[in-house]
Amino acid sequence: MKETNSGRKQYKTEHHSRGMMKSLMVVSGWILCAAAFVAGGLTVLGISGKYNLKQQTMSYAASAGMPVRTITVTAGAEEEREKDQMADQNREYRYNYNEDILTFLFMGIDGEGAAEGYADGGRADALFLFVLNPHDETMSLIPINRDTMTEVDVYDAQGNYKNTVTAQVCVQYGFGDGGRESCEYQIEAVSNLFYGIPIHGYLAVDTGAVPAVTELIGGIDLRALADVRNGDREVILRQGELVHLDGDQACWYVRDRDSSAELSAGGRADRQRQFVTALIDKVRRMTKEDLTVPIKIYNSISDRAVTDITVDEVTYLTAIAGGYHFSESRVITVPGRSISGEESRDSGLDEFYVDETALYELILDVFYEPADEK
Repeated sequence: MKETNSGRKQYKTEHHSRGMMKSLMVVSGWILCAAAFVAGGLTVLGISGKYNLKQQTMSYAASAGMPVRTITVTAGAEEEREKDQMADQNREYRYNYNEDILTFLFMGIDGEGAAEGYADGGRADALFLFVLNPHDETMSLIPINRDTMTEVDVYDAQGNYKNTVTAQVCVQYGFGDGGRESCEYQIEAVSNLFYGIPIHGYLAVDTGAVPAVTELIGGIDLRALADVRNGDREVILRQGELVHLDGDQACWYVRDRDSSAELSAGGRADRQRQFVTALIDKVRRMTKEDLTVPIKIYNSISDRAVTDITVDEVTYLTAIAGGYHFSESRVITVPGRSISGEESRDSGLDEFYVDETALYELILDVFYEPADEK
């Protein structure tokens, strides 16, 4: 009798185990199917995003005109002698525009005050071009000095074009509605500054969103480039300190400047460049482990951000950017010289003038490739 009961018990145990195993296999099957569905969905979104970005390049070419596809540069006699002792000043170098490159404009917006003498849509106090090159699998970051003097289109309160003036590039944003219109105006000004390169999308974020982003990614570690003060002008970070930035400290690090000091925007721009470089590097590393990180970041700042980059485009960019090389060497500064407000002739505001020759060379280096010699 004991043996019979023992046999029944063993049978029930084995039967139960087989039932559990079967259930686990079914659940596992559904999980695998769901994972495959999600992966397939991400793949489809990625393909769609790639197609959309390519179409934008083609549309830009049709409407605004692409930058010259092939550029011929004639080297001077002295340059030739330095290079290879040749004095033929008619020697030509040919460059082709890289039509596979993707360029995005990031704008950090200060909406608390209007630029003096201009509209009240806010200011683009931080401007960065983010460049993805699939040919060499690199990411480049090009900070743009907000005081860069360039052509700015002036619009009245009804949005009617009035004229074009030379002013700081950051004020172009203010002539729009503080949203998409402002972003489109800013893109055009930056594109013109860079000799008409296509810009495939934009992200404009109010500086008040910085705390949410840094907290979501667990903060950023860096060495403070300068003393940083909060809104009460109390020093909260000391120059040279190794600090862990999150929350309000991160916000003040990229925002603080002494407006009474000459050329103070330059020091803040250095901190912004350092912060954004560290941010990109950390997000890139986190995205390798979790492809949804960029979406989570955008969701955390969506009420303070404006973008024309779609979900499928983000999916594609996330998929490719994780394997791209990015380091401080890929942060490329636009050369030029700054003039303080006291020195400027008309505006009384700080001004930055790019070195046109150096800027042209930068554009050739980043956005063009040497033509194959035949």
